[in-house]
Amino acid sequence: MNEQLEDDLLDCLQGKATDEQATRLREWIDESEEHRARYEQFCEVYYRAKHASAWNSIDERKAWRRLRAGRKRVVTRRYLSGVAAALLVAAGLWWIALPADDATCSLSGITRGGANEATLVLHDGSEISLASGTRVDMGYARAEGDSLSGLTYRETGDAPGEPEYNTLVVPRGGVYAMTLSDGTKVRVNAGSSVRYPVIFGRESREIHVEGEIFLEVRQDATRPFIVHSARAVTRVTGTSFNVMAYEDDAATEITLESGSVTVTAGGKTLSLVPGEQARVDHATGAATRHVVNTAYYTSWKEGLFDFDRMPLGELCTRLERWYDVKFRFISDETRSRSFTGAVKRDNTLQFMLDFIEKTSDTRFRFNGAIIEVHDQ
Repeated sequence: MNEQLEDDLLDCLQGKATDEQATRLREWIDESEEHRARYEQFCEVYYRAKHASAWNSIDERKAWRRLRAGRKRVVTRRYLSGVAAALLVAAGLWWIALPADDATCSLSGITRGGANEATLVLHDGSEISLASGTRVDMGYARAEGDSLSGLTYRETGDAPGEPEYNTLVVPRGGVYAMTLSDGTKVRVNAGSSVRYPVIFGRESREIHVEGEIFLEVRQDATRPFIVHSARAVTRVTGTSFNVMAYEDDAATEITLESGSVTVTAGGKTLSLVPGEQARVDHATGAATRHVVNTAYYTSWKEGLFDFDRMPLGELCTRLERWYDVKFRFISDETRSRSFTGAVKRDNTLQFMLDFIEKTSDTRFRFNGAIIEVHDQ
């Protein structure tokens, strides 16, 4: 591969290649199995270098030259805080130059998660699909929304003596935003539900969560905001934080981004400051407090999969919820393999699987509706 082809390849991987460059690279790959193998090697090194360069500002083109010359470079990652430091993998997919029948998996490549859709369950049990928007007039309150801006509640009259509840249900593969009657903003992740009063009472504001949500709570010193999940109760007055309480996970995690909260679980109460997380172990019920990089736990609301030394088993669980698929591990050793990085959540499932394959010794195979996870 000469320097011109190297530049063509880098431009393809970065999504900047012209048709002429893509054609030239494809023709070179098709010339021999050696060229194809070399191309695959470059793709794998590119993804590894992409992560390294995010932390160490490596000159990618110099790195390619070193690779061609046979020299190796060892890099040490340092961790940066905040979403701004996360590596946004370019949408210029590595398989641009590959023939269509050479895809790693048998997936069509168009499977995407994150559809803005949800079901609203009203107080009387009736259900309304929110995929195409809605307007519900309840006499004393009105809920309006669409698939882009989400659902917004507004008080229009005197609430009934007994509170009436609505439930927002977001399916696997979906995500939805909502503004409650007090102005609190809620972002609901895939496979989650939130039960809440249409209008909050005068003494407190309480909601019930299954799954994962991110909240920006409207300040109100006279009415604490309380989030109930199966194993923890979180109390705030005005703050932003994440609650992950999926029943099939190993733990419930409450991660504080700003403000302050108290978490009651496992027979103790923990007070959190920004950058801390309360973790409630589902097996033992024990509640512990940890200092964390909040970006790894809240970046989903920004459209990212952001992970730091995350076991592949946990990463695949997140992919299952986001793309509504099912993984099966052939060995526990593969399940414990860890990954660090960040990828846009609007990429296709095919992109995500290829990305994992190109940065590890993991391989995916389809067995009917199940995606099997193998060692190389």
